[in-house]
Amino acid sequence: SVPRRCNWAHGPARQMGRVPSTWTTRGPSSRAATCMSSQRDTELGQTVLPFASACNSMKSSIRQQLTALGAALILAASPGPSQAVLNSPNAQIPRSVEAALRRSIPTFNSDVKDIKKALEDTAYLMRIPQRKPYPTMARGVQSALLKFERREALLEGVPADKAQEAAAAVETLYTSLLKLQNAVLSAQPDYVSKRVAEALKAVASLELLEAPGLPFDIKKEYATLPRLAGRAVVTLTVERRDGALSFIDNINGGLTSTADVQLTLDGYSAPISAGNFLLNVMNGRYNGREFGANGTAVLVSTPPNVEAGQIPLEIMPLDAYEPIYRLPLDVQGGELPVLPLSINGAVSMGHVIGNDSFLDGDAWFIYKFDNRVMAGLSGLAFDEGTFGVMGYVTEGMDTVASLRPGDIIKSVQVVSGADRLIQPTRAT
Repeated sequence: SVPRRCNWAHGPARQMGRVPSTWTTRGPSSRAATCMSSQRDTELGQTVLPFASACNSMKSSIRQQLTALGAALILAASPGPSQAVLNSPNAQIPRSVEAALRRSIPTFNSDVKDIKKALEDTAYLMRIPQRKPYPTMARGVQSALLKFERREALLEGVPADKAQEAAAAVETLYTSLLKLQNAVLSAQPDYVSKRVAEALKAVASLELLEAPGLPFDIKKEYATLPRLAGRAVVTLTVERRDGALSFIDNINGGLTSTADVQLTLDGYSAPISAGNFLLNVMNGRYNGREFGANGTAVLVSTPPNVEAGQIPLEIMPLDAYEPIYRLPLDVQGGELPVLPLSINGAVSMGHVIGNDSFLDGDAWFIYKFDNRVMAGLSGLAFDEGTFGVMGYVTEGMDTVASLRPGDIIKSVQVVSGADRLIQPTRAT
């Protein structure tokens, strides 16, 4: 029979329920067992020592076998390196601007949603550091391609005035999926990563055309505030305080005195914050303002002679239907935002001094996130969940990184999305 004394199984294997409880229960000690054997041997008139030696040898052999078995069970119960990557709590937070903005788009078309999921699963599997599961990826891409047998279904929900643009987006997505399929079948990781990024970008373009506006109603107490019902893009033209030629001209080459920074504002997750900022831009409020800058952020403060106003802190939690207001997220308790601060280039309004439940209606900043010095063990910014992100720098982050105190916003132009700004009156 198997001895009941086996105390190595008190670790992960037992916690996973992989080790029978009888193996971890203390039974008769080895010393008592030896005594019982010796007494029986003496009654048979035989020498005790040879039998005791054989008994000890057998017990040692059994212990070694059980130790090996236990190690095998523990390894079986513990996740491998690839599983550890996929099960990491950090995986719930998008780590790029593109991923965060894509996650924020409300999806109304179920077929497009399925394609998006297949592509995100493929991107997820590419994070496995060991052997890539290409057969699984191939099945996911094939399932996405099958959706194109009914192209008209992929266009459901598109407004009539955007039908032609949406049809072109569908064909772009189809071409991207075919290229991705070839990359997966040829098991080329670099090409797979590139092609899946292209396909996800095409999906986001189609989703934006299908999203009619906000899928939720603004709370009654904030219904009179301006709001952005979708996306908007603005471009900041910045220059050095002394007018020096110190920015790189990426189009013509050489140096120039000005540079452009593009911001994408997201009203799907932060309609009030983004709407407030867009209205300020349209009113020319930031033209001529000076930047403040430090190792953490580039800031635009409110001048003493400007009335700032206040708006509520606004954060959209992950998997929530609508934003929450005036309350920070409990990040330590597992609450995470759709638009995280923990991405280089996050844009947010500043807090009202002495009241973290409200935001300054004028002051804002661009967060220069560096997880090597600005994050805890989870990889999240120390201030995650306390600021409501309303968008990201989508072009020109190298320019942002080079800005110095006193540099100037020469002008701000609305590129797109002005038609998505809603300015309700108090009467309505």
